[in-house]
Amino acid sequence: MEKLAKGIEIDPNDIVRFHGTGKDETVTMTLKNRTDQKLAYKIKCTSNDLFKILKPIDLIEPRSSTEISITYRPGKGVADDRHHMGVYFIPAPEGCTATSVWAEHYGKAVGEYRVKVISDRG
Repeated sequence: MEKLAKGIEIDPNDIVRFHGTGKDETVTMTLKNRTDQKLAYKIKCTSNDLFKILKPIDLIEPRSSTEISITYRPGKGVADDRHHMGVYFIPAPEGCTATSVWAEHYGKAVGEYRVKVISDRG
């Protein structure tokens, strides 16, 4: 499981930065599966009102990548320094859906990243 725990590479891997233009702003996060096994991922954020995540739950085929759009909606509040996103992943059996894998999963995810969210204009 140790190898699988480092199975996803994310970019950006530490900070998602929005420029604080005052308008809705979208950035892209790339998830890359570095293993030979299909993985299911889930992305959670501290405020679903402030941040809209396109494809928050999905599968990533072995040795492939996917892009996730994250939109900051400043009209819904301020992205202060307490906000972050959690990226979690687990192995996915053949023939499953991402939703079914997470519904049947108990316990901690195999791998996890915490990514800080920053808006330059708060």
